[in-house]
Amino acid sequence: MQFGNIAIRARDALAWRLHRLLGDRVVYGSLLAVAARWRRAMRRPVYIAVAGSAGKTTAKELMLGMLAQQGKGVGNAGSFNNIEEIAKALLRVRPWHRFFVTELSEDRPGVMDRPLALLQPGVGIITVLGDDHLASFDSRDAIAREMGKLIRSLPATGTAVLNADDPAVLAMAGSTAARVLSYGTSTAADLQAQDIRSDWPQRLQMTLVQGAQRVPLQTQLCGTHWIPSVLGAVGGGLATGMTLAQCAAGLAKVAPFTARMQPVATANGATFIRDDFKAPLWTLGASFEFMKTAQAKRKLIVIGELQEVGPRKAEKYVKTAILAQSIADITIFVGPWASSVLKALKPGAEDALRVFNRVRDASDYLNAIIREGDLTLLKGANKQDHLVRMLLAGGEGVACWRDDCERQLFCDECPDRHKPSGAQPALSIPTREEAAASESISATFEVGPEQTVIVGLGNPEPKYNDTPHNIGYAVVDQLAASIDLHWSMTQDACVARGSLDGRQVCLIKVMTPMNLTGAGLKRLVERAPFSPAQCILVFDDLDLPLGSIRTRLGGSAGGHRGVASILEAFQSDAFRRVKVGVGTQEAKANRAEYVLTPFAGAAAQTAESTVRAAVARLRELLTSGPKAP
Repeated sequence: MQFGNIAIRARDALAWRLHRLLGDRVVYGSLLAVAARWRRAMRRPVYIAVAGSAGKTTAKELMLGMLAQQGKGVGNAGSFNNIEEIAKALLRVRPWHRFFVTELSEDRPGVMDRPLALLQPGVGIITVLGDDHLASFDSRDAIAREMGKLIRSLPATGTAVLNADDPAVLAMAGSTAARVLSYGTSTAADLQAQDIRSDWPQRLQMTLVQGAQRVPLQTQLCGTHWIPSVLGAVGGGLATGMTLAQCAAGLAKVAPFTARMQPVATANGATFIRDDFKAPLWTLGASFEFMKTAQAKRKLIVIGELQEVGPRKAEKYVKTAILAQSIADITIFVGPWASSVLKALKPGAEDALRVFNRVRDASDYLNAIIREGDLTLLKGANKQDHLVRMLLAGGEGVACWRDDCERQLFCDECPDRHKPSGAQPALSIPTREEAAASESISATFEVGPEQTVIVGLGNPEPKYNDTPHNIGYAVVDQLAASIDLHWSMTQDACVARGSLDGRQVCLIKVMTPMNLTGAGLKRLVERAPFSPAQCILVFDDLDLPLGSIRTRLGGSAGGHRGVASILEAFQSDAFRRVKVGVGTQEAKANRAEYVLTPFAGAAAQTAESTVRAAVARLRELLTSGPKAP
């Protein structure tokens, strides 16, 4: 094993040096040229290509496992399906191999042309047509045309294996001279699946039917949505000369694949279903249907950042939350859009839906409540959110909680998973000294039910004064000065209380970093209770031009991490907001740097007038509140 690791590192080091010395164009050009010559020399294997919007990697891996029972072969690694990876896989073909299987990408127009010219497949399999990569095409028909290139490229002696349950896929039969083998649950399909069952803890099973043949198939997979992948793999096996019984026997030995509805049992008797490889919105139905029919003491659904959502994103997240709550006992959303689903909270069942901006905080919550017999679905996209850390935290442990690493590998394979990284938990447990200090402060800090609480957001360090990110602080400072209120310090905040236009107000500047405002405000509430409905949040908005003011009565955080931390801490979106525009042309170049750089010149003068306008808007909002006695 150690020698193998050394060899891999030596290979990678050599590859890096070649790329640096010769350039990517020369290295990849040479790779493709050699692979093309090698493909022409290796004529014995059956070359099989799989395409589809979903399930193609699983179909490919099923075929590799199934065909391995009949002879040796190779395929592309994992989901690495660009032409360079296919070329590398082709160079592993040897004269004694019986087959080569690869998946093909259809993520943009024209992407299949070069792989098909290189591969020259004899068998082509299409799983399903969905909305994956719709943003790169004009329509689903355009996606179908790109996929259809595989079927049109097949020789007359080849075989097209097509999903009869998908009309767009079956229509490709008319574009090829190859033999067509259709599959599906339709009685018109050449290869049919009947007697389908897959209610957890039962795994997917069915009866394979071809003509007069009926063969039972017991897989290790979870969910009926794998039927196109399973039948596509069987169709590929039949095309290579296997019998139906041989296909069933081979498939029965194939284990579920990493992060594709993969069941993982934990030491405490709970089970996770890892479906965290990718999360296009249109695939949620299959995962939810599995959870709906599953048998378990409790069902939990964890949803990370969704992909291929399209316009009206917040609205679609809310619909997803409503559907998830109809299936699961507890639903957890994680990521920058999580707060948008707070609209879906059901009165009296607030604990059934939780939202978290960061994976670490969601993990802490989940591992605190999970118990024996629970079935938890992890649905996310590995590169975006690395949800598998929630599973690792309850087992071997994990120390890396970065939300921005963007590594392609899974965290349980990452060598840095035990290196501390990322932010600390948002809601820390106070020390005994802090708790004692809180009790003494609470005697002097009270908020009555008739008071309006105005929270200005910002960073407490002096170096952030007069920056766009601190304009919330500036607004409440200006408001306090205009009505002669004086600030007093508590452990977590600056507070000013008094009367404004006959109404009682409590102004607050939380003395924590912006992104942890929610934790600080929550600690204040624990000492002097007030509700989200009493509050008005004042904060900067980069998407609004400098000088503009906008009010909202609720809703998501809109990408503002300080606001997101508040909504997460309170698990409520019932905060009124005054959004102060700070956007300029300069902000587009580097948003992070811009919001932490003090205003200067004309922008500083505009900012001052904007602060005054925000104060005036706050006065307008207060006219609807109760007057002080």
